[in-house]
Amino acid sequence: MKAIVKECAGIGAVLKDVEMPVLCEGEVLIKIKAAAICGTDQHIYVWNNWAQNNNINLPTILGHECSAEVVELGPGVKNLKVGDYVACDTHIPCGECYQCRNGEQHICQNLKLFGVHTNGCFAEYAKIPAVCAVKIPESIHPNIGAVLEPLGTSVRANVEIQSSGKNIAVIGCGPIGLMAVSAARAFGAANIYAVDINDYRLGIAKELGATEVINSTQCNSAEKMCELTNGVGVDAFIDASGNTFAILDGFKALRKGGKVALIGLPSRPLEIDLGSQVVFKEATIIGIHGRRMFETWTVMSNLLDKGLLNIDPVITHVLKLEDFEKGFDISQQGIGGKVILVP
Repeated sequence: MKAIVKECAGIGAVLKDVEMPVLCEGEVLIKIKAAAICGTDQHIYVWNNWAQNNNINLPTILGHECSAEVVELGPGVKNLKVGDYVACDTHIPCGECYQCRNGEQHICQNLKLFGVHTNGCFAEYAKIPAVCAVKIPESIHPNIGAVLEPLGTSVRANVEIQSSGKNIAVIGCGPIGLMAVSAARAFGAANIYAVDINDYRLGIAKELGATEVINSTQCNSAEKMCELTNGVGVDAFIDASGNTFAILDGFKALRKGGKVALIGLPSRPLEIDLGSQVVFKEATIIGIHGRRMFETWTVMSNLLDKGLLNIDPVITHVLKLEDFEKGFDISQQGIGGKVILVP
């Protein structure tokens, strides 16, 4: 089969013919319908410090976001059948640790990640643990199915901050931030303030339902959000930027008793006045490490199946697998939304 392989340290990868995967106990073989480029894939592609320090063994097949059809079952697989339409959860839990035994498989003590610690899905076929193959409705287009993994992160963030009826901010309008805007609209947020420095992406946020878009290079975003809420501050914010300055502005704009969902990964430590911005505000902060297995999947599948959640504008480019270099270039330059690769 053809696959995009990261062969060695340095920038780039190659499209080459590789052997078909051989299934082990509890695994399934899937035929990829569509796959999506993620920030994690970009880290590995350019082989930055994050990639160098996350126990990634080279060579490896890139990719972890996809929709697919089950074409073969490994020994012991009983909950799936050949022909099932699935998307993939990246989390590979051990099933034995404290977290796994207490309903927190997504933060397993021994967690491995599909497409990071295993061969991934930028290929014609891939093998994954059956526990990671989530059956999805046929009504969901394969290009949308390919981005359910990051969408689940955005949906869960909205669940945690209870966005219904509230004034919320989404800071950072990359693909996950844009999906958070759409999810906030689906959950019935009263006002959604989208914050970014990229007018193109802010335009997509507006299309997805943001009531106000704020370019933080043109104004003080914290002051603007306070102004828009009559001096009260936002009820909650979701950070999908990982930018420490933007996160601090979010806390400054947060009302007393507000909630915070942190998705983005800052590249350096964050210094914050815990007294004024957290303790005295009685702020609630939660880190979001992807989806809950499998509660989040049920919620977003239902929303998509019934047409209550629209993320079509987030997908801006659909390319053939062999055009992957163009796809990575688009993603790295930030000149698009989500880039899909089709084998």
